[in-house]
Parts: sequence; structure tokens; C-alpha cells
Amino acid sequence: MKKTLLLLISSLPLLAAKAQFTAGNIAVLRVGDSLATLANTGNNVAIDQFTLTGAYVNTNILPRSGSNAVCLSGSATSEGMLTLAGNKSSLVLFAYKTAAPYTSSVSATTSSAVNRAVVSVNSAGVATIPTFTNTTLSGNNPRHVFTNGTNYWGGGGNTGIVFGNASSNIDTIVTTSSTNTRFISNAGTQLYYSTAASGTIGIWKLGSGAPTNSGNVSTPYITLVGGAGSCSPYAFSMKYDSSICYVADDRSIANGGGIQKWTRSGSTWTLAYTLGTGTGSTVGARGLAVDWTTTPPTIIATTAEATLNRAIRINDTASNVTAVTLATATTNTIFRGIAFTPGTTTLPVKLISFNASATMNNVFLNWSTATELNNYGFELERGIDNKSFEKIGFVKGNGTTNALSNYQFIDYTPMTSATYYRLKQIDFDGQFTYADIVKVSNSNQLDVVVGPNPFSNEIKVISNQNIYAVEVIDMTGKVCFSSNPNSLTYSFKLDNMNNGIYFIRINNGEQTISKRIVKN
Repeated sequence: MKKTLLLLISSLPLLAAKAQFTAGNIAVLRVGDSLATLANTGNNVAIDQFTLTGAYVNTNILPRSGSNAVCLSGSATSEGMLTLAGNKSSLVLFAYKTAAPYTSSVSATTSSAVNRAVVSVNSAGVATIPTFTNTTLSGNNPRHVFTNGTNYWGGGGNTGIVFGNASSNIDTIVTTSSTNTRFISNAGTQLYYSTAASGTIGIWKLGSGAPTNSGNVSTPYITLVGGAGSCSPYAFSMKYDSSICYVADDRSIANGGGIQKWTRSGSTWTLAYTLGTGTGSTVGARGLAVDWTTTPPTIIATTAEATLNRAIRINDTASNVTAVTLATATTNTIFRGIAFTPGTTTLPVKLISFNASATMNNVFLNWSTATELNNYGFELERGIDNKSFEKIGFVKGNGTTNALSNYQFIDYTPMTSATYYRLKQIDFDGQFTYADIVKVSNSNQLDVVVGPNPFSNEIKVISNQNIYAVEVIDMTGKVCFSSNPNSLTYSFKLDNMNNGIYFIRINNGEQTISKRIVKN
């Protein structure tokens, strides 16, 4: 029934291109429209949406005509990898910026004749081309791209890993340590890519962090071995702490293909086992994504049949668990990449305060959360301006909790000049968000006294600097009171508020201090 439904929908080329995504569903990149034969001259591209149980939701047809038309080769199995943005805002892929069919093999064209374009599709189903290249990946195929929501890294059959953003073409070659790459993804703030080219086959670490400049040296991180012949890695997903990595291998099951689970102890990676792709299936996998927030991890993948391949789901409870088929491609279509849909269903962490205070030799960073969901922890970053930051520490989070959590980090080697600090909250699946930036001027540090505390109705703030703004925030993050006194002392009443715990935030125009207050 699923196959028939998909065929009917695929056969309607005049359907509206825009289809909204629902967070928590599955997005499958499909090449072909069931009408034209799959060919190296290029075919139309669509993204089919399914629930986790395989129920069809809708189809988002990517532009087929006009200046933003895109296509993918119907015969190049390495093309069409699909990834979810690091901030979960969109799906991204690398494609040819031309309508299908082209006059000859699209992968053989120069990128100046047929640009290689990054396609971004947001949660509302709106497709855009934020960046493209007319110089790199020339004469070969674009395959994969990753974004943190602002910057883009991609690669393909030659050139290496390239970088760009909305302000620049994706032309900066950040590494040539591997020129032939198949997939790129992140584990926390570090980028990795897969390669099956000659040399060390496996998952490579892309420089340090997420480099945007040229000349970075990449190094083998997981050397893939086992089975008959050479390993053939495609998409992969690594847990944020890089302790587990699932790798899609498109060799046959008999030769070691399927979905490999690699585990790390110290610096050593070991193949734990290889998951199959369904009852009676003999083929491996290419597309892959993992939801690390579930127990056990939820794996989705696309299989490696030459025709009528499948989208599958695996809940990794054991090495012999059976994959469930969610959907099957129809004649003249093929599934390539797969990802979870953009958007968020819940707010992972409710941050209610973040402040910095300087002493003679140290800077104390304090923050509090009202609730947490799948919170791996916090990275502390420091910079001499509010644009460029470096990591200076990490504090482990409390996972999932509805209780108030207070955290502190001490910068024992602060800068002597004015310093900016930034808090980066990271989920277990590697997604992250930033808190507001706070500034510390060691030579002129803001200092305030708030009292009485606890208080009944009236409270007074005394500061060594002019108070520009005062806010009182409840445990849910709601601002209950705000004012702009522009004075050194300020008294105000809060008699209309319920008894309980609040936070008062005082700002002098450059620095912010938050203090915990109690009304009784």
C-alpha cells in the first residue's frame, strides 16, 4: 500500500513544491519522479516525509525550472546525501544548479558550466540556494553538505572539503587531505567526513573544530576494517562525546556491509557488530541518521538496492535486531539520503540567568536553568570582542530535569582587558544553542547590592555604577518586572507577585549581573 501511495504522489509533477515538515518525522531524498528514466543526465529531486512508523505525510518537490532549478544524477549512487542542520532549522543537500535532463552527463560538466549548489529547505518547506560554487567540484559530482545554520561545508568526487556561506561562494578548500569524500557530519563542535578512496578508508577528523580557512590537515579518526574486500562507508552518525559511531556501508551483508556500530575506548575504536537491513535483505546501506536522544538510539537508513530500495528504521537493542521497512522506492525513482525533519518539538534548556563577575585574579561565571531536556552540558567561550571566541572550559549538564540547576565556572587566567564570555549549551545529539554574551571589564567591574533578601514587598538595588536597566524574572524565564532607572540606587515594589524564587538582572549598559532573590 505504501508503494502504491508513493507512486501516485510521485506521478503528480504539478503539485505545489512547498510542503511543511513536522519535527520528529523522517525526510527521505528521492531522485526521480517515476516518469523519466533514471539517467546520468539528471533527474528531478524531491523530499518525501514519513512518520517514524512509515506513514506517508507529504512531498516537497525541489525547483524543476527557472534559474533555481536543481537536479541530481539518476545513476550516481554517491550523490544526494541529506543532513539536518546543526541547529535543526533546515535540511541541506548538494545538487547541480540546472534543470533535468541536461544535454550530457551532469557529473562530467565543469562547475562553471553547471554550478554545484547548496540547497536548504526549512521547516516550512521553503527551498533556497544560500551558496554555490562555479570553481570547485568541477568534472565530478557534489555529494554532501553540512551546516550549523550559518556556514556550509561540503564535498564530493574531487577537490576536498569546501566551505562557504551566504556571503561567499562555497569555494574555500579547507582541506585536501582527502579529495574524494562521501559524507560530512559533526560530533559536537568537531566536523568529520567519510572517504572510501585509496589510503586510509574510514572516518576522518576535519582539522580542528569547524575550520573556515584553507590549508587544514585532516587525520584518520576511525579506520574501518573487516569483511570481504575494502570497506565502503557512506553516511555516518557519531554521538556527541564520540564514544559510539554508526556507519552505513554499502557492501553486501555477506561481505560486511550494513550498518556498522563502532565503539571507542580511549583512542581505540572497535567494531561492536553490524546491523542488517531487514529480513531476507542481502544489501548494505548508504543514507543514515541517528536520534541519540532515545534509548536505545533510533537509526534510520536507506538501503543499497540498485532499484526499489528502501527507507528503514532500527532501534538498536541488540546485534540481531531486525530493521523495519518504512517505505520503498518505485520504478524510475531511488532513495538516496535520509534525515530527521527540521524544527524542534520542545525547548531543550530554559536558561534563566548567565552572568560574570571579576575579582582581583579570577572571573566567576554563574548561570542557572529552570528546566533541562537531554542536556549534555555547557561550553564556556571567551573573546576580546563579541565576534571571535575560544573554548576555555566545559561543565557537564544534568540531562533531563525540572528542578532548578545552578552552575559555576571560574576563569583562573582572565584577560587584563575587557573580556566577553559566551555560554554554549549542547544536547546529547550534538545540537547546540548560545546564550547572550556577557562582558567583564576588570578595571571597572559592575558591583551591586540587592536587599533585603528575602523580601516582602519592596526591594532596593545599590550599584557602584549607573543602573541602566532592572528586570525581575520568574522560574519559567518570564519577565515579571522591568524598569530603566538610570541611577546609582533604585527602590521598587513587587507586591503584586506571588511568593517564590526569582532572579533580578541589573545592567549598566555594558555589563549584566543576575542575583537570586526570594519573596516571602
